[in-house]
Amino acid sequence: MPPFTHVPCTGPSDAVAERIAQMAEFLPESLWLVDVASRRVIYANPAYEKVWGASRESLYQDRHDWLHQVHPEEQQRLRDAIRRRPHGGLDIRFRILTEREEVRWLHMKSFAIGDGPRPHTIGGIAFDVSDVLAAEARAHHLTHFDGLTGLPNRNQFREQLVEALRHAERRQSQAALLCLGLDGFQNVNENLGYRIGDAALAQLAQRLRRDLRGGDLLGRLGGDLFGLLLTDEGGLDISQAARRLIDLTATSLEVEGSDVYLGASLGIAVYPSDGTSADQLLYRAETALHDAKQHGGGTFRFFEAAANERLRSRQQTEQALRLAVQENQFVLHYQPKVSCNNGTIIGAEALIRWQHPQHGLISPAEFIQAMEESGQVVAVGRWVMHQACLQASRWHARGLGPFSVAVNLSARQLREGNLVQQVRQVLEETGLAARWLELELTESMLMEDVEETIATLGELRALGVRLSVDDFGTGYSSLSYLKRFPLDAVKVDRSFVQDIVADPNDVSITRAVITMAHALQMKVIAEGVETEAQLALLIANRCDEIQGYYFSRPVPAEEMEIMLENGKTIPEDLIHPRERKRTLLLVDDEENILSAMKRLLRKEGYDIRIASGGEEGLKLLAEHPVDVIISDQRMPGMTGVEFLRRAKVLHPESIRIVLSGYTELQSVTSAINEGAIYKFLTKPWDDEQLKEHIAEAFHQKELADENRRLSSAVQLANRELESANGRLQQLLEEREQRINRNETALDVLHEVLEILPWPLLGVDDEGIIVTMNGQAENLLGSQGGLLGEPLDSVLPPATCDLLLRQGVKETPLQLRERTFLARSHSLGLASAGRGLAITLMPTSPS
Repeated sequence: MPPFTHVPCTGPSDAVAERIAQMAEFLPESLWLVDVASRRVIYANPAYEKVWGASRESLYQDRHDWLHQVHPEEQQRLRDAIRRRPHGGLDIRFRILTEREEVRWLHMKSFAIGDGPRPHTIGGIAFDVSDVLAAEARAHHLTHFDGLTGLPNRNQFREQLVEALRHAERRQSQAALLCLGLDGFQNVNENLGYRIGDAALAQLAQRLRRDLRGGDLLGRLGGDLFGLLLTDEGGLDISQAARRLIDLTATSLEVEGSDVYLGASLGIAVYPSDGTSADQLLYRAETALHDAKQHGGGTFRFFEAAANERLRSRQQTEQALRLAVQENQFVLHYQPKVSCNNGTIIGAEALIRWQHPQHGLISPAEFIQAMEESGQVVAVGRWVMHQACLQASRWHARGLGPFSVAVNLSARQLREGNLVQQVRQVLEETGLAARWLELELTESMLMEDVEETIATLGELRALGVRLSVDDFGTGYSSLSYLKRFPLDAVKVDRSFVQDIVADPNDVSITRAVITMAHALQMKVIAEGVETEAQLALLIANRCDEIQGYYFSRPVPAEEMEIMLENGKTIPEDLIHPRERKRTLLLVDDEENILSAMKRLLRKEGYDIRIASGGEEGLKLLAEHPVDVIISDQRMPGMTGVEFLRRAKVLHPESIRIVLSGYTELQSVTSAINEGAIYKFLTKPWDDEQLKEHIAEAFHQKELADENRRLSSAVQLANRELESANGRLQQLLEEREQRINRNETALDVLHEVLEILPWPLLGVDDEGIIVTMNGQAENLLGSQGGLLGEPLDSVLPPATCDLLLRQGVKETPLQLRERTFLARSHSLGLASAGRGLAITLMPTSPS
């Protein structure tokens, strides 16, 4: 194999090159170099064979060998791209076909190496992005469609509603939005269990879907709330449709052998009479649904403009807000943001509260919307930013920082033309460095006017301010789209964190967001963390920061200050878990089986946990780290395969085994194929064989743990190398800028010297002439030939002795039948130069 370097190290730069070459051998990305002169590959690292599925020797023989792996449909596109950029600058994604006919996605970049316009080497790097793309696709689906029913979720339904209303506007037709809410559904969950309740919701969703007409829309808006849009295509009898839906819902559902009875209420808003926008119709349909439920349920209500009471209440709120602004009734509370790497407080989110003189402390949920609609949010938002920055600056001055303070931006603030100027002014007024201010925006705000938003955020980023997207997962949820924006972090919404330890969908979304955000060089912040189990799972999945009631509720500045002074942190054993015993989870509904296995394994040194079923097993997994899981197959409520599938999603690093006397061959086989099950063992078991299988499982787990640790170490080294390269590049650029500035200054200085109306000579500390201006050349007739000559070769020796050796500052002299006053000026006071500048001031006319 050709060596990476061909010459021995002769200096620091060669030593750096050798260290980089050594690191290239361990990079997980494929790296290769092509010599331009010989048009041959001179180096390919070991990862080439893993990424491309082809040998390096073949590449050394034929520099185009890698093209044989490219998918036939991608060949021409890739060749065209290479033809356009033969000397580097390629940045492209494409498919390859492995030897097993498996399609994988690669991301490839090329770059030029060498001085000047003609590089001597072309480099290429490629890495497998198949898993990232698959995870993004899955996250996109999970965040646009409800995982239980398969229906569009609230955000997706709203997008479809917007498009349907545009269509209705063009056709000048009617449409009716119906919000269907189940009556007393909480009783189903409490009496029959959430599993039965979820199954009933899924069945009802299918029933509603079958009842849809062409052109109608259906979505799950959340919980037991569904949205339906009825168009007038084929006729629109809203009341008849509402009665049919109520009757349809009231028909019993059969769930796991039990009859489940549901009831429904409907709220209706009609386009265009009740509203012309999607948000307006949704709000009014849900308002009408509330009225229907207030009338006892099992009925429907149209939206009535007679909601004057609510309108009056909103007007009163807006008036009270104006007074609150005038009387400074607002206060800020701070919720700490904590690092998952070391457990320390690294920032805080500033949250506004209304200190009402009669009603006490009011949550922003009760007044933010009114503040937005009245336009007061811009002035109040600026006050929040100023107070938060001022407080952070004070904490920094007291030695309690440095740490960042995060402020929520409103849509109106972002659209104001002077936001950047406002932020710059606030930072100047408070003395807070820009890097300690973080501005949080929602996904919907980013998408309103994409190009303008990108420009505004770019200016904010240029100031040094950090930017993050809040409530990620509740809106557009496309990281591939968000990468267009200059963002530093994404905040995973609390709705995903809430059930992360029990809901496979939520943990899958969160894990996918973390993976993709890190790939885009963004940090991930999880909000709404309330339990130790949630925190442990987030740390295990490499979340960067958390905030939530587990660590602290939002508190006044005084309480925040106490936390900072006391150095409050997350417990060390959560951040860096101490070495623990091997932990084994046994799941079986037969107590005698669990007892027998505990007796068998009591001398093996395992920490054994037991559960009588899948739900209890999931609860234990949420509370304790587990290495190996052994589960029975045939258990009431949840089969072993179903339990282990969920365990794999929640804790993919665990080793999962089925031990059962009952076999569903198809489900077990598919579970093994998809990696949910490591082994299938049968009852009754052989004691020694079972102990060997368990020991082997722990060995596999520990090997996988070590591989993950090494992978993390390599990734960290890669990031540190990338950071070091970035710093080096910055230093080189700064040095080049300094050189350019010095050259420019020298040119300016020469020009200034030429403009002087009197002769000027510069001599070094040995009396040698090193510079002279045009006036001196004209006077002495040298035309530059005197540079490097002694001063006493052009001036009288006596004058030179006075100026150079006796330190006289002024002396008259005769030169070319003219009288001059020679003045000397010492050099080196403000520069590294040494010597004298001598000016010859004429005292007699020429």
